[in-house]
Amino acid sequence: MKKVCYVGLIGRPNVGKSTILNNILNFDLSIVTHLAQTTRDNIKGIYNDHDSQLIFIDTPGIHKAEFLLSEKLNEKSYSTIKDVDLVLFVTAANEKLGTGDKYIINKIKESTKANLIAIITKIDLVNNKEILDEKASQLKELGFNTVLGVGLGYNQSYYDLIDEIKNYAYDSEPIYEEDQFSDVSLRFMAKEIIREAAINNLYHEIPHSISIDIDEFIEDEDDRKPYKISATIFVKSESQKGIVIGKSGSKIKTISMSARQKMINVFQHSIVLFLRVKVNENWVDDEQKIKRAGY
Repeated sequence: MKKVCYVGLIGRPNVGKSTILNNILNFDLSIVTHLAQTTRDNIKGIYNDHDSQLIFIDTPGIHKAEFLLSEKLNEKSYSTIKDVDLVLFVTAANEKLGTGDKYIINKIKESTKANLIAIITKIDLVNNKEILDEKASQLKELGFNTVLGVGLGYNQSYYDLIDEIKNYAYDSEPIYEEDQFSDVSLRFMAKEIIREAAINNLYHEIPHSISIDIDEFIEDEDDRKPYKISATIFVKSESQKGIVIGKSGSKIKTISMSARQKMINVFQHSIVLFLRVKVNENWVDDEQKIKRAGY
């Protein structure tokens, strides 16, 4: 018997939801990039210690919908928190609470009866304690009884967050095995690592128009042999295809090398990776194509 709690992370893009999850798990489960709107799936991370199992669900950042894909991702975030025990509303210390945040908070209250906590991230970027106190006061006025802060170099803040979450846990048989840190497959992780490498190596406007399909993931019976992974990077136009490939294939080579190295580090296994680029015309505004892409 353990203390169990389902926890949903929600907020605007690029406020640090994925970083919270990765720090709690001490593992890079959710991809983190310099661009907003990186997370597209509800990624489940599982924290285990001697008395608790906390199940975190990282959701896509809520943002103004420019494409049908954006609308679908927003819907996915709101639908996810309906079924959790605790919602962590995440906002960055170096950004003011705006109308977008207040809209999300109201939607959270409409969407779930779960307990609510506010998390202020990136507190290391704000030297003025009064600014942090003011933001915490604003969040309390918006209905959050508990407001916590986390940031780079503030390792204790994550332990404090875990302790606070445990206050909302209940007695239950563990849902997952104690050595399991996620319910996603190696195939899914490979897809996300490739997408992360592409985002970090492409022009600003391209990343939101790509999707990744793992065509083949072969694990040999001989564990000494490398995983053989073949994947397709889909873009929405011929012009984007040229950018992703790069002059004489230079860009796709860089993406492949970056993704392969991270897979080696994450999987602790040798990797052979093959990438290709195809056009899936205007897929971000086509409902059937969005479904086929897995969103």
